[in-house]
Amino acid sequence: MSVRRGDGGVNDKGGGLGQETGPSGHLSSDLLARFQRKIAANAAAWLDFVQAHNDDPAALERELANLTKAARQALLEPLAWDEGLALLGETWPHVEVRGQWQAWQSLLAQGLEVSRQAGRARFEALLLDQLGEVARLLGDNRGAHEHFQAALALYRALADPAGAGQTLSHLSQVQLALNHWDAAVESCQQAVVLLTGLDRPNELAIAHNNWGIICAEQGQFEDALTHFEQAEVSFRAAGNLRGQSKVNLNRGDLYRRRQQWDAAESFFRQALALHEELGDRLNLAILQMNLSILLYERGEPAEALALSLEAETALRRLHNRPVLARVCNNHGMFLAALGRLAEAQEAFEEAARLHLENGDRLYATDSLNNCANALLDAGRLDEAQDYLARARALLAALPSLPDWMLEDCQRLAARLELAAGTQPVT
Repeated sequence: MSVRRGDGGVNDKGGGLGQETGPSGHLSSDLLARFQRKIAANAAAWLDFVQAHNDDPAALERELANLTKAARQALLEPLAWDEGLALLGETWPHVEVRGQWQAWQSLLAQGLEVSRQAGRARFEALLLDQLGEVARLLGDNRGAHEHFQAALALYRALADPAGAGQTLSHLSQVQLALNHWDAAVESCQQAVVLLTGLDRPNELAIAHNNWGIICAEQGQFEDALTHFEQAEVSFRAAGNLRGQSKVNLNRGDLYRRRQQWDAAESFFRQALALHEELGDRLNLAILQMNLSILLYERGEPAEALALSLEAETALRRLHNRPVLARVCNNHGMFLAALGRLAEAQEAFEEAARLHLENGDRLYATDSLNNCANALLDAGRLDEAQDYLARARALLAALPSLPDWMLEDCQRLAARLELAAGTQPVT
């Protein structure tokens, strides 16, 4: 079906409902009911549109503003709540891929409140899971953990193994970020058990993919490859090209860590080709970011910077601050390697600022530490110490730190102490 503007839907500026009022000047009860039914019908029509165009991201992108408006209007009218909640659930995967996480966070929260008022427990569980993903993507791992745990409890109460498996898979990545290794593995194990045999290949693929990521972080190369292979098989069964691309990205990153540059680049290039085919600008930029890191580590900082600048341009157009912050941090690393220290310092500062705007103190600290290291390499000890002090102030506000951050801070402090001890006395 096609959805047209000007066909009498609530997005049409030509409607005349506001002309017909009761004695008090307000809409009569009959007219109000007609208006609410019109909003519900509009949301239902847009829901049909999303379901008919799930394989056409360009069409969904063109209509995203209208989809958002229809969902928001439906959530304001009790007669349209069910249609609005359904539209939210169907549209979110596209919003997630486009990286418009912050823009939709408040809308998902509104939907969660409506689902509770309406007593729609399945929608409540789904929206809790989606809000958990938003929080994770924005760097709020503790908030994400709370949302996922609440979603999981609801799915279990509803005896919904598919929902519980999907949420456990998502939860594992937050547990990994919080350094809860055993819990992360257990979540993936439970997810695979729940999803196996349910004819849910996409969700099963995500569980194996996330399990592979955990194995990679633990240095378990062969186990990680096995899970990535299982994920690819299930993504193929689901016809999910985007999922296949993500598996290739993770394989490439695995080989990059082992400094097997050719294998890593091959998987990155395969992933790039898939996302170009899909027209997926966000994940294309993320892949460019990962490939630029490979080039940098391979000793090609100029080429890394050129590719990273392409990713930056796309991310600014997409208004995606979380990934843009990571790219700006990488610019600092590449520029420092090229001896362009003043520009590197500006890039690190911008990365820290963007991370803080996203509420991500951990990675803001990482950018400040990276700047301190670059300044220390240039012999600018006093400035490096200032950056370390700023980083420590940010970390003091965090309840706990992952091992990698603790190790980075310890290495930087040791470098500064050594440099201070070798400074000439004046």
